[in-house]
Amino acid sequence: MKNFFFPIALIFCLLAACETSVTKTVEEAPKPAFDEALETEAILKVIQNETDCFFKGDYECWASNWGHADYAMQAWNHEDGTYGAAIGWDSINAQGKGWIEKYYKNGEVVIHPVVKKEKPLVKFFNETTAYLLWKQYNADERNEHYKISQESRIMEKEGDAWKIVNVSAFWDAKTKIPVDSLKLDN
Repeated sequence: MKNFFFPIALIFCLLAACETSVTKTVEEAPKPAFDEALETEAILKVIQNETDCFFKGDYECWASNWGHADYAMQAWNHEDGTYGAAIGWDSINAQGKGWIEKYYKNGEVVIHPVVKKEKPLVKFFNETTAYLLWKQYNADERNEHYKISQESRIMEKEGDAWKIVNVSAFWDAKTKIPVDSLKLDN
């Protein structure tokens, strides 16, 4: 009888060991490497799309690039030295939609026909959060001069798509750079 139980116990032990080994192999499968270059490219497309949509007065397109969160923020300065800030998506949405309707007339008026950006500095805090910083050149309505703005974005990945959760844009309203003199390496 003893000899009968020993092989059965051995089989159970071997089965348990195999199950543990299979479980560990599945759990330890390597996660695909985070590709910063690929993610940066995706982020820059969202940022460019948001800028293009806003300056072209396309509200729906502009709004689609934003994370609609209560912690989202948009900040800017005024020529008189004061600043403005919209906190939370509802406030950003009201401000952005109002600006698009009032100044861009839903695409009928183009205030900045050309926008050029220097290569941004990019910092990934993790696989779903990134910070970008760059200098931007915004052409006037006649495309004669650029006004400089210092821009930053905080980006958050929602599912498979990057969304903007913070825009800070500070414009130098006094300095004007002739369009034909701007030389950018990117």
